[in-house]
Amino acid sequence: MSTVDTIKNQIIVQNDSGYRYSIEPFLLADFVRLLPGQEVLDIGTGCGIISLLMVYREPELKVTGIEIQDSAAANAEKNVTKNQMKIKIIRGDFLNLNLAPKQFDLIVSNPPYRKVNSGHINPDKGKALARHELKLSLSAMLDKTKSILKKGGHITLAYPPIRLQETLYELGIRELFPSRVRFIHGSKNSEAKIFLVEATNQKKSDLIVDPPLYVYNKDGSYSKEMKEIYDSFNCIDRTHHIGEK
Repeated sequence: MSTVDTIKNQIIVQNDSGYRYSIEPFLLADFVRLLPGQEVLDIGTGCGIISLLMVYREPELKVTGIEIQDSAAANAEKNVTKNQMKIKIIRGDFLNLNLAPKQFDLIVSNPPYRKVNSGHINPDKGKALARHELKLSLSAMLDKTKSILKKGGHITLAYPPIRLQETLYELGIRELFPSRVRFIHGSKNSEAKIFLVEATNQKKSDLIVDPPLYVYNKDGSYSKEMKEIYDSFNCIDRTHHIGEK
């Protein structure tokens, strides 16, 4: 079974069960730097939500989405077709795919947050693969990413703050130099739920820490900035889940 969410002028199909996207795709699609003509790779595209949002922002992108789960990839293909967008969907394991060296200007991913030995692994296969590094660890992803990202190209990721030190270290040792980071909080009085990080391949720069983003006001309504992000994508059905992979 599938359900349909609505972003004005777009129809997004995703599974009723298994992993369903939350707020992070909108945050990532807003955070990334996009330019016309860029070759972009979306690792673990799921139903294609991040790819669709990026092309909504910049229609001249050349986007490829990779998804290991057949049911999610099928939904991504449906969404690309329904929305008449030029996005290529590849079914398969990112680590085993033969991708051309130095092909991409930008790589983006909302990857599994949890290591295999951390927490209960969900009995639902779709949720388990999305939440735990059963098929894609941070280090393995970055090893492969390094070879297919152009010099000066960017990689943009979302992770929980408990993995901040590890993420910055793993990026740095591969000469994927962190250039920008932003922390996402539920509200002003709560700890950060996730962080967004951008790194540049083989080009060092100062690490810029963007102002924190607070998703909710005290009364539980969306903050002005979060509302602006949703509005920028004409999003009608708005998820209330943050950092809950």
